[in-house]
Amino acid sequence: MIVSKETIEREARAAAQAGQSLNDACPYPFASEAGMHFKAVYLLALPKAAFEAGGVVAQGGAA
Repeated sequence: MIVSKETIEREARAAAQAGQSLNDACPYPFASEAGMHFKAVYLLALPKAAFEAGGVVAQGGAA
């Protein structure tokens, strides 16, 4: 089955925003192209999801 990148990205962002774990959220085998793309989009969406939920996102920098 071929899944569009847009579908994978939408699913990954929704999972990150819902606070699901990556293992529970990803419907694709992790070693597949779809699974790797899902993981990348999910991880990139985490800081945005935490910010939108009112969480604090730590940022590095010199003190």
